[in-house]
Amino acid sequence: MKINKNNLRLILTVCLITFCIQTPDVKLGFVKFSELLLLLVAPFLLKKPINKFIFYFFVFFTIEAILGLIITSTHHFDVLGPSKFKAPYVITIARYLELVSCISLSIITFRLFKNNEDQSKKIIDYLVNWNILITAFFFFLYILVKIGVLPIYSSIVIYDNDRLRGLYNEGGPFGLMLSFIFILSFFQKKSRYRFFKQFFLFIIIAFFARSKAGILFSVIWIALFNFEILKNKLRLVIFPLIFVFLAGFYFLFMNVSSMYVTELNRVKQSIKERPKDINLILGRISGVYIVPNMVEQNAVFGIGLGNYPLLRNNAEYRTFFPKPPKKSIDIDAHGFGGIVDIIVEMGILGFFIFIFIVYGIYYEIKRMNKGIVLVIGFLLIYCFGVQIYFLYPWVLLAIILAYQNNYIDEISN
Repeated sequence: MKINKNNLRLILTVCLITFCIQTPDVKLGFVKFSELLLLLVAPFLLKKPINKFIFYFFVFFTIEAILGLIITSTHHFDVLGPSKFKAPYVITIARYLELVSCISLSIITFRLFKNNEDQSKKIIDYLVNWNILITAFFFFLYILVKIGVLPIYSSIVIYDNDRLRGLYNEGGPFGLMLSFIFILSFFQKKSRYRFFKQFFLFIIIAFFARSKAGILFSVIWIALFNFEILKNKLRLVIFPLIFVFLAGFYFLFMNVSSMYVTELNRVKQSIKERPKDINLILGRISGVYIVPNMVEQNAVFGIGLGNYPLLRNNAEYRTFFPKPPKKSIDIDAHGFGGIVDIIVEMGILGFFIFIFIVYGIYYEIKRMNKGIVLVIGFLLIYCFGVQIYFLYPWVLLAIILAYQNNYIDEISN
């Protein structure tokens, strides 16, 4: 039987995209296999003309990498970890290569739709269904662990006895990735099967990955996607709802303000009691204090691409937090998402350039049904803890750009 080469190429490309989406923690040392693969094909992809917005992002990241190297020369680093990959200049280049891999995946996804205009629905179906099948397999392993057939250390995809993480480092990021698949499912034909798939994904996100950010993002996406319907149904009560929201915001603001001093004292006391607790001195708690200090002192151009894990240990930024142990000093994620990544490392100027490019995408597709919702979805995904270096948001960007070129019009239905 003769094999259809175009169809085979389509299937293999979707397999590559799925592999990149599902395997961020499959790596050798600090090198992720998915990123290495994307970097190897990047020169061939960039030889041909690419979508103008993807090109803008590529130029933006290239300029930021050069600027980051220059900014690094102005910094003093109080303490550095043992890793040669996470050293001044090296980490800036490494982060840039990660961003190039994101650009590569975006180009691959966009060209997949462009070269198969009449099969966009099939591509979306493949992406959603295959990722759901992989998630179902992870869930099957979870069941085997819970009934005692498989030891937890052999499952790989489960940790803390009952939390599903897939091939991500934790359940939170895994849940956020599944919320991205949840978004893609809305491109599929509306049916009972689509609802079942969405329900399955939400159950995994909420009760097995236990991703609070994934739950919230999924709920907000449903509200955004159905905004017109909700607006019409809630028209009579819109002003009372606005009043309730403003009143709630006022009381929340006053409550948080009154708690701030108490919480600050509590954190300081915790530091005295647990000076070597990695979760306390290297996690989001310390980041809440360190990140604003970095932004305040490096507001315009940022601290330089990739420099957060190196500079966070400087005395002028970590304030009352102790210096972390040498063996764990290379832990780098502050977990506040891609927008904060940009503001910290690329400054306010970098943030405005990034938003300006996104606005250009919005301006081109705002006339199209759900176009605005899609662009907001791309930005929102970075507001829930997804770092700018993660691959799957760039798949979403490519799909948005394909939609702009009418390669996928199913969502209009």
